[in-house]
Amino acid sequence: MSRRQDGQSPDSPPAQNRSMIRGALASLSVRLLDLPSRYGFHLLVAVALGVVDTGRFYIVYSMTVALAGFGRLGLDMALTRQIAMDMASDRPAAVRPVIRRGLILVLVASTCVSVLLAAGASLFAVHVLKKSELAVPLALGALTLIPQNLGAALAGALAGLQRVSRSQMIYSWLWPAIFCVAAIPLSLAHLLTVNNTLILTAASFAVAALVGAVLLQRALPEARAEQPATGVPALLKPGLSFFSLEVTKLLLTSAPAIVLGIVATDRDAGLFALTWRMALAINMLISGVAGMAVPRFAELYTRGNAQALEKNAAQAIGLVVCLALPAAALLLIFPTHLLALFGHGYDQGAATLRLLTIGQFVAACFTAMPEMLGMTSHMNALYRINIATLAVLLVGLAGLAPLYGSAGAALATLLALAVNGTASAWMARRLLGVAPHAWLWREALGHLRRRNPRGDGTAS
Repeated sequence: MSRRQDGQSPDSPPAQNRSMIRGALASLSVRLLDLPSRYGFHLLVAVALGVVDTGRFYIVYSMTVALAGFGRLGLDMALTRQIAMDMASDRPAAVRPVIRRGLILVLVASTCVSVLLAAGASLFAVHVLKKSELAVPLALGALTLIPQNLGAALAGALAGLQRVSRSQMIYSWLWPAIFCVAAIPLSLAHLLTVNNTLILTAASFAVAALVGAVLLQRALPEARAEQPATGVPALLKPGLSFFSLEVTKLLLTSAPAIVLGIVATDRDAGLFALTWRMALAINMLISGVAGMAVPRFAELYTRGNAQALEKNAAQAIGLVVCLALPAAALLLIFPTHLLALFGHGYDQGAATLRLLTIGQFVAACFTAMPEMLGMTSHMNALYRINIATLAVLLVGLAGLAPLYGSAGAALATLLALAVNGTASAWMARRLLGVAPHAWLWREALGHLRRRNPRGDGTAS
C-alpha cells in the first residue's frame, strides 16, 4: 500500500473522523506501563539506599525535577503544537527546522540551568540545606537535566506527529524501566550509593533520549521537492505560556504540602501527602487522555474544523469521567476504611481525602480544556487562567490551611482546580465556540430518545 508524504496511508480516515475514544484508550493502556516502572524505580531506591540515603537522594531528585522545567520552558508542548499544525497544513518541509530550533533552545536552556546547579551545589548544600554532604550529589544531579529535557522535547515532537504511544514511552515509563533493569544487579552487589544512583538516573535519561531520537527520525515525514522550506516560527513565546501551565500543575502538587509544613503540624502535612497521592489515581486518567487529545486539538484547529474539535474534546471529557467514576465513588464512600489500611491515625484524613477526590473529579470534568487553549493559539487566555488559578490556590492556602489543617489545604486545592477548569471551558466557548459539555448533554438526550422514542416509559 502506498503511503502519503505525511506518513498516513491514503485510506486512513481524516483527523476529524478518527476515534478519540479508541486513541485515548490506547494512550491509557500505554500509560499503565508507567505504574510498574516508576514505582519499581522508587522501590529499588528505597530498598537499596536505606532510609537516610533515600532521603538524601530524594532531596536532590526533587530539586532536579523542579529545575528541569526551567530548562524546558514549555518548549516540548510548543513543539507538539507547531508540528501538529504544520502537518495539518500540509507543510512537511517545515517540521525538521522546527524540531532543530526546539532542540537547540532546550539544549541551551538546560545547559545554563545545569551549569548553574553544578556551580552552586556546594554553596546551596552548605548554606541553604545545611547538609554539606549533599554538595557532590547536587552536582551529579545536574547531569540529569540535559538528557531529561532533550528526551521531553523529542517526546513532544513525536506527539505532534501523532505518535502518541511512542511519545508517552519517552515521556514517562522508558527511563525508569531502564533504571530498574540496570539497578537490580547493582543493588544485589551492594554497589548502589546516592552518587551512583544519580549517575544511573542520568544514564537512563540519556538512553531514553537516544531511543526517542531514533523513533523521531523514523517518524519524520519526507518534504516534497516542490515545496520550499518556510521560515521557522517562534517557539519560545508559546513555550512560556505552556510553561505557566506546567508551573501551575507543579504548585498545585507541591504548594499545599509546603504551606502545611510552615503553618500546621507534621501530622497534617503527612495526612495531606498520603491522601493527595491516593486522589492522584484520577489524575493519571486525566493526563493519559490529555496526552492523546492535545495534538489532535492543534491539528483540528489548523484545519478549521470547530465541530470536530468540540466532539473530540467532549469524547475526552466523557471518557475520563466514566473511567474516574468508580475510583471517585470508592474514595468518597470508604475513605476511612481505605486510609486505615496504612496504619493507625491515617483515618483522620477522611475529610481531606474526600475534598481532594472531589477536586480531582472536577478536574476530570474539564479534561484537556486548559491544554486546548494553548494548542489553539490562545496563549494569553491560558496565561491569565493560570495566574487566576495560582491566586486562588495561594490565597486559599493562606486563609484555610492555618484554620483547618490538611482539610483546609484540600479545600483550597479543590477551589483552584474548579477555577482552572471552569475558566478554561468558558474561554473555550467564548474564543472557539466550543462547548463539549453541551455536546455531551445533547448526545445523552439523543441516546435516551432513541431508546424510548414514545416517551411512555417503555424501550423501543
